[in-house]
Amino acid sequence: MTKPAETSRTIYDTMTELFSSMSAAPMGAIMAKRALDMQQGIAGEMNQAAHDWLDRRQAAVSSLVGTAHKVMDKGFSDTATFSSMQEWYGGMVERLAADMKSPYDLMLACSAHVVPATTRKPAEKPASTIRHAA
Repeated sequence: MTKPAETSRTIYDTMTELFSSMSAAPMGAIMAKRALDMQQGIAGEMNQAAHDWLDRRQAAVSSLVGTAHKVMDKGFSDTATFSSMQEWYGGMVERLAADMKSPYDLMLACSAHVVPATTRKPAEKPASTIRHAA
């Protein structure tokens, strides 16, 4: 068995020389900018979702106060009272539906900042390998 020559190089030496000849700074800067853009985009989406939620809460309180004033002014015997209560309930259901949909919308909006949009066409369906009887 022969002894390796003293001039043989290990994979570590090869990779060290290869990496020293490449400049890692531009790639690091690109990755850091991409991470910063991602974080800023996600923070913006979360900020918008919080504002939307607070807007719905403000609309709910305003609607409830308006309905309470109508009920106190006219009492329960007036038909306008029931229609205003019905309007309030309809708005409450709409806000509830928006609250239920909001986390899904936020997830989609945030994921758009993490995963870049692709312009690839979807894969074509492969031809069937099953032969049909003649």
